[in-house]
Amino acid sequence: MNMPNIDDLILAAKREEWDVVDRNIPNICNDPTVQERAIQLLKDSDGNVRDLGASILGKSHLSSQILSKAKPILKKVMGGDENPYARYRAAFALAEHGGYNAQVMRVLQEASEDKDIGDIARKYLDRLK
Repeated sequence: MNMPNIDDLILAAKREEWDVVDRNIPNICNDPTVQERAIQLLKDSDGNVRDLGASILGKSHLSSQILSKAKPILKKVMGGDENPYARYRAAFALAEHGGYNAQVMRVLQEASEDKDIGDIARKYLDRLK
């Protein structure tokens, strides 16, 4: 099988095939074209796709230009998305890129109680100790 591209990962996210998504994000996340697309995914109507967009940005090495575009949208998703995982992943992405503030901390605390991604949230919180 060829290396999955962003469209393959979008399809996997819609199908909730998170093992496929998590395994392949590191292979594509540092491509600036993928990062620009991830910003657009944060606006998708599907919460799983918004989760994917935030996950890609959280695992990427972002240029200051892309980060400045991504931050306001990540903050919006983190602040009020109906999908808790999109909210949590947006908080992870903001924390990863130096965006610890009171709101990020609150969402990380909330995420730390989640059975599926609590470990990840606790790692971000531990960085502040």
